[in-house]
Amino acid sequence: MSDPDQNDPAGPPESRDTLEIGRLQDDALHDVHTELQRTKGGPRTGFRATPIALMFLFGVLVFVGGIYTAHFSVGFDRFAFDETQGVKGGPVKPPTPLTMFEVGQKVFRRNCVACHQPSGMGLPGAFPPLVQSEWALGIPERVVAIILNGMSGEIEVKGETFNSVMTPFGSLLDDREIAGVATYVRTNPEWGHEASEVTEEMVGGIRAQYERATQWKVEEILRIFPFEQ
Repeated sequence: MSDPDQNDPAGPPESRDTLEIGRLQDDALHDVHTELQRTKGGPRTGFRATPIALMFLFGVLVFVGGIYTAHFSVGFDRFAFDETQGVKGGPVKPPTPLTMFEVGQKVFRRNCVACHQPSGMGLPGAFPPLVQSEWALGIPERVVAIILNGMSGEIEVKGETFNSVMTPFGSLLDDREIAGVATYVRTNPEWGHEASEVTEEMVGGIRAQYERATQWKVEEILRIFPFEQ
């Protein structure tokens, strides 16, 4: 005859008791872990309800974002960021061109103030003044020729003698810039100047007629453009 305990899937009574004790221990351990998670805020399964305040805040952000987008979208116009087009698709009005005086003011501040100073008074003993200078206020062709090709040698300005070098700007500035700076010097109201303006055509003509690779000597300038006409 076979042993009934051997046919029982759970095994003999001793094995069944051991399994039962193990299950009880597992259940107790699971309960302990569950309590620890509850009291210590550990990870939990499932979903938590979203707080009403958070949902309200999200709704406010969406609302404000919609208003901002509608206000600053420029109507989602494709020309909004095209510098050649207006907001409504029309061409942008071109900027007002600078006057010859304004062009010259920019050129003077960029190229001339180191020697002649912002005041136009020059540096005593080194660089001659432009304010009330007979060289600046004389015939405009002489001023243009000096700016184009520079000049070296001893000159007398307002009774004071200078022996320095004038930098040639013909290769650095175009005709409009040279005409502008000559006009700025000759017509600057802050310096009390009321001489005639200089045109681009005048500069172009002198550039073509007196093209040279060297600076003017003072005697050359005075021979071609004398003070007494």
